[in-house]
Amino acid sequence: MKKLLAGCALATLLTVGSISAQAATPTSVAVVNLAEIMSQIPQTKQSKQKLESEFASRQAEMKKLSDQYTALVDKLKKNGSFMKEKELTDTQRRAQELQAQLQIKGQALQEDERKRMAEEQNKLMDKVGAAVEKIAKERGYDLVINGMGTVMYAKDAIDISKDVIALVSKSN
Repeated sequence: MKKLLAGCALATLLTVGSISAQAATPTSVAVVNLAEIMSQIPQTKQSKQKLESEFASRQAEMKKLSDQYTALVDKLKKNGSFMKEKELTDTQRRAQELQAQLQIKGQALQEDERKRMAEEQNKLMDKVGAAVEKIAKERGYDLVINGMGTVMYAKDAIDISKDVIALVSKSN
């Protein structure tokens, strides 16, 4: 029993000693501003253009449906009281059908755009993360902090955001 207690005491002293040694070692810290990085890297603009062209035809289709719906509603407002009952009913039904199509297709388009935007954002974040890791390792940083509201003060010398922008901008 005494040997067991002595062994536990020795293990505890060794653990506390190693923790104290680690605590005494200065930590090298850097800061990144993700908002600045994402707004300045060229891949963000390229990604936005890619998404715009990807959804351009569906946006045009939505515009066409919207214009048709607006034209029918205007026609009903101007001429509804002069239309024959069958024409009025047909025009109202067509307007309702267009409104339903606009709603369904609009929701689907928004969801698809959100999904693709998230995919593109994730790709960019992976590139930024890899660039941050590479710069941190090259410069010997122990810790890199996202400067978005979590840091109250940081010297410009430890902010590696511009370096991350430069490195990500070089890659495609």
